[in-house]
Amino acid sequence: MLKPLVRVFVVCLLAALMGGTAFAQPAQPDLYVSVTYMKILPGQEDAYRAYLNTTVKKLYQEMMAANPSYLSWSSAKAMYLGMEHGMDFDYVGASIYSGPPPEPGSVPDAIYMKATGMSSADLAKKVAAMRTVVGTEVLRYRAGVRIPGALKEGDFRVVAQIKIKPGMGDEYYDMAQTILQPVNEVRIANGELKSWSVWGRVFPSGVATSYDAFTVQYFKDLASAVKGLDATKGVQAFLKVHPGRNYATYVSNARDYSELQQRLVMQVVALVERAK
Repeated sequence: MLKPLVRVFVVCLLAALMGGTAFAQPAQPDLYVSVTYMKILPGQEDAYRAYLNTTVKKLYQEMMAANPSYLSWSSAKAMYLGMEHGMDFDYVGASIYSGPPPEPGSVPDAIYMKATGMSSADLAKKVAAMRTVVGTEVLRYRAGVRIPGALKEGDFRVVAQIKIKPGMGDEYYDMAQTILQPVNEVRIANGELKSWSVWGRVFPSGVATSYDAFTVQYFKDLASAVKGLDATKGVQAFLKVHPGRNYATYVSNARDYSELQQRLVMQVVALVERAK
């Protein structure tokens, strides 16, 4: 018969060989966001806005009721896009999931019929007369301060597209989680902004793409979004949550790890979140 210490060793060894399942708690699924960029066809702006706030909202409510991993959907109108390459879109749709997003076309037709009175094919024809899809991407949640129910229609979203420098991905995301997340928790508690998050691009990705990640900030009005966050308050929040750490070193590291490519602003015009 095995002695007690030997039995403990054997149990630990078996657990290790089996992936630690004897002791580890199930990990929470990663969050993913599926983003769709859309261009409105001439003369269809008003019709598309009305469609978003009636038919589409009902459809996504039914989708969330049928899929427990579907957490939220929003549509935002782009503003101040400039003339840079790749900026020819009018609206951005974003669906957040707990776990990878479902395959396109996997929603049963019964859900479409219940929410809209049309099949998915008929609804697709109707939408095609109002807008065209000009781009899609999938990103994974890497850090953030997300307060359920805090975001509202009418909020302004500022997206910063980030290019991570070669070999600095781990450092960049670690900084986001351990340095920036606690700082933004303080700033959100102080009412400076409503939400902050960092998302890493899954597809498309690689050296040919113009950015690898983006940060997302939500503000209550356009004036706050345009003005941006107060730098002095940022230093104060940093020193509060990281006493003894050097702010100048953080700034230097941030420049070594990544480079801002573009900042975009858009207003949320339609929003559906999973009922709590």
